[in-house]
Amino acid sequence: MGVIIHCAYTEQINPSGASPQLTRDQVWKGLQRKIRKAQDFVPVIEGCDVLEEKDNEVVREAHFKAFNGNPSHTVKETCKSYYPTKVDFWQPNGALITNTVSDGPGLTENDLNMTYTFEWRYPNVEEGSDDHKQKSQTCREGAKTAVHSSIEAMRKMAAAGELD
Repeated sequence: MGVIIHCAYTEQINPSGASPQLTRDQVWKGLQRKIRKAQDFVPVIEGCDVLEEKDNEVVREAHFKAFNGNPSHTVKETCKSYYPTKVDFWQPNGALITNTVSDGPGLTENDLNMTYTFEWRYPNVEEGSDDHKQKSQTCREGAKTAVHSSIEAMRKMAAAGELD
């Protein structure tokens, strides 16, 4: 039967003291670059090949390194962009990863948050099992790492003038 593991992680894009402060446009440009060059943002991805591109949709192959007991593998993903708020990454098995840029309580350009939401599918994992619990924890930790490394990558790109 299997399980679907849902998890999400949110981080402030421009916390106090962060430099440079990222604008919504820079973050959006960063997300568009992430679609095409995920390896610059997510440590477990070692490369991407864009197979098709039209309007707000990119079909790509993402090449994953071996991690957490999983062998290296390639996943074909359909990436759909919804300016200026989110990008959905659809995988063939139905898994969905969403990257969302949202406003913080100040509703200002510098009060932005990044949330990654994951819907991972594990057809051979029994609900409530130790494996399920371990995979859930690994997913939560991975979500935190993915959000943080993506924001830090965007900050470095912005500092180098690559997101203007």
